[in-house]
Amino acid sequence: MQSRSYLFLLLVVILGVGSWFGYSATKYNLGLDVQGGVRLVYEMDVTQLKPEQRSQLATVRRTILSSLENRAGGSLGATENNISQKGDYQFIVELPGFTNIDEAKRIMGTSARIEFYGASNVVGPKRQYARFDIEANDKGDEPVVNFRPRTGGDVIPFMVPDPNNPKNQLLNPKYQDILKEWGEPILSGTDLASAEVDLNGPGPRPLMHFSGEGSAKMERWSRANPEGMLAIVLDKKVLSLNHVKEGQILKDNAIIDGTMSSDYVRSLVDLLNSGSLPVDLRAISSETVDPTIGKAALTQIITAGTVAFGVISLFLIAYYAFPGFVALLALGLYVLFTLTVLKLINATFSLAAIAGFILSVGMAVDANILIFERFKEEVQKGRELTKAINLGFSRALPAIIDSNACTILTSLVLLNLGTGPVKGFATTLVIGVAISLFTAVAVTRSLLMFAIGAGFAKSEKAFAIHRNWFKGLEEKADTEPLPVVQKSKRYFLISLATIVPGLIFIAIGGLKPNVEFRGGSEVQYSVHDASLTSPQITAKLEAGGMKGGSVKFGSGQGGEKIAYVSVPPEAGLKGLSEKDINAKVAQVTGLNQADFKGYTEIGPTVQKETLRNAIMGVVVSAILIVVFLGIRFGVSLGNFVAGLRFGTSAILALLHDILVVIGVAAIVGYLAGWDISSLFITAMLTIIGFSVHDTIVIFDRIRENLRRPQAGESFEHLINRSITRSFARSINTSMTVIVTLGIIFFAGSATPDLKFFVLAMLVGIISGTYSSIYNASPILYLWDKAVEKNKGKADTLVGLAIAESKKSEVVQTKVASPVADPVTTKASQYGQVRRRANAPTKPRNEDIED
Repeated sequence: MQSRSYLFLLLVVILGVGSWFGYSATKYNLGLDVQGGVRLVYEMDVTQLKPEQRSQLATVRRTILSSLENRAGGSLGATENNISQKGDYQFIVELPGFTNIDEAKRIMGTSARIEFYGASNVVGPKRQYARFDIEANDKGDEPVVNFRPRTGGDVIPFMVPDPNNPKNQLLNPKYQDILKEWGEPILSGTDLASAEVDLNGPGPRPLMHFSGEGSAKMERWSRANPEGMLAIVLDKKVLSLNHVKEGQILKDNAIIDGTMSSDYVRSLVDLLNSGSLPVDLRAISSETVDPTIGKAALTQIITAGTVAFGVISLFLIAYYAFPGFVALLALGLYVLFTLTVLKLINATFSLAAIAGFILSVGMAVDANILIFERFKEEVQKGRELTKAINLGFSRALPAIIDSNACTILTSLVLLNLGTGPVKGFATTLVIGVAISLFTAVAVTRSLLMFAIGAGFAKSEKAFAIHRNWFKGLEEKADTEPLPVVQKSKRYFLISLATIVPGLIFIAIGGLKPNVEFRGGSEVQYSVHDASLTSPQITAKLEAGGMKGGSVKFGSGQGGEKIAYVSVPPEAGLKGLSEKDINAKVAQVTGLNQADFKGYTEIGPTVQKETLRNAIMGVVVSAILIVVFLGIRFGVSLGNFVAGLRFGTSAILALLHDILVVIGVAAIVGYLAGWDISSLFITAMLTIIGFSVHDTIVIFDRIRENLRRPQAGESFEHLINRSITRSFARSINTSMTVIVTLGIIFFAGSATPDLKFFVLAMLVGIISGTYSSIYNASPILYLWDKAVEKNKGKADTLVGLAIAESKKSEVVQTKVASPVADPVTTKASQYGQVRRRANAPTKPRNEDIED
């Protein structure tokens, strides 16, 4: 055993050194909300997909991703861009450090499909009586050709004002009807080989070179249409329209004529070289983030995380003495391992992801606490230190695995349904939980065994064996346990009392969804008037016609006050430029345009998807946990359906936590104007995993005691004994996370959404600690009593445990005497089972490990 501990210790040292080099060699991939920039979400216009494209959707997606990446790196020059696919039809574009969102939209959203047409309905040398004449744009910026009826009338421009919002421009349907008359293009973007800037004319012009097939197409058309009118069209806009000179045969290239700025020409050439999109994209959400807000938030949350780590360290050493010091070393390695892995896989460190990492540090302590409490219990039974360590680890391991598995399940749901910061949080939590299992079980164990073997710690005093918040309570656990089951009605009433206030505030409209759930826009401003309140700005929104708006405050660098102004879709901001959005909101609210920090715009597609994913996430997480616990607890009872009682009881107790958190959301929403975002739903799903985590600690003890009940013990007493024995574990495991979240809430949450997220987690875990002790087990007991009443004692958990124990004893007897006389064996087995069933059950040999 000692040699194995030395090998583990050597492995830990090697991993530590390797991780340090890996950590030092890579850099952090900071999220958009930390370093600022632009985030756009696009969706394919599936109505444009041709049958062959639908059958090769994966190829279409790869083409789009490649074009978007080329545009981000080429046309926009964003060196650390992040382009990713979401689902089958959506694409997320993140441009850290980029500030011009209008330019980003123009470059990234265009299909860049350059097409050449024969303009048969336009006046030319061979068609003097065609229906339309042309009128070129001479503004000196972007070229555009408009049309005018030959017989007289107004100009038909490319864009026209939106009748519902004159500041917004829409494609002119009359303009597009003219283009439709031209039929199929002569050649399109796929026939373009490359583009370059031509400097041989009066000004810079885009020069396009055709592929071999494109050259052949153009040559055929020019031979068949001498002096024809050739139109060059980009994204449904005519850039150039000229007649082919007499006797000229076009072939290898073409130039876009017109008056253009050099910046536009350069941008267009880069865009054409990046590749056209096979289908149009629709912007369904957009966001610009000011870097000063992110930097302030990063400073705050790192400071809060450092303080939280220090508080946890002091607790471990003060309460657990030498094992606490060992756990602290393991925790330090956990931080190193986790950060190294996250950096190596290029994970995005958004504010939510950083909060998730800090939370995972608090949760990583849980496994050590469970192990140390079981270890202390074994020492108190008289076992020597090495044996007690082995038993403490082995008996705590099932609860550690089950509880962390539930957290991983909910995090996997978040990974599949979430986006952006939500995925970052889930990724951090999954990796953190997985690594914490290794550090708590392998690292802590090997360090403890090494220390004992090397003689560093031999006295029980060094292990703080008798240090316990609830020493008197646990000493009487077997004889006078907490009467939780007997007083379950009282505890259910307390639960109801914590739910009712929230329900009242829900009824009066306190639950406020943000723009992610209702659509619309959120605009951020720096505020210099410290006395300005949320109701004052909200009243101005109402007076200015932006009914349904809300305002919340956060903080920036140096304690700068930041106002987050949310307005509904009806406010008329959709489609406006960043400059126009700033001007309109500032005019209505009285805020200063110069203090504009950024904005977020959410379309109806994202709104519906967010709401659907929120509901689906809660439902799927609950089902997965019920099934998982049903399997895990069902195995020990030999009955999956009986195992479902544990899983379902845990979820029923969890409903209390969910209602409490939603109620608190309604209270702060009503009083402070805070609204629910996708991060709030992330908190809800995390609470589902963590609340069950605490319940499993108690349920695992019930499962263990079912295998080794006291003589003549009732199920009621067994549950109370299990709760009492687990009381210190439940309080200590929750306390480390509660302290961590409390510090982040008060000192590390700069943005309102992050603060609300942390508050929801904090309330949920406090509520979950209560429900795990006072709700979950009584629900399990009442369910078991109902089963006994309807089906008899054999189907109760005690009855199933006895039956499973008998099966195990029969199997053990057969293995021990494989060649015994069949008749004798059968009789001896029957006698053994009868005696075990009728006689008081004795505990197993204390030296046998479970």
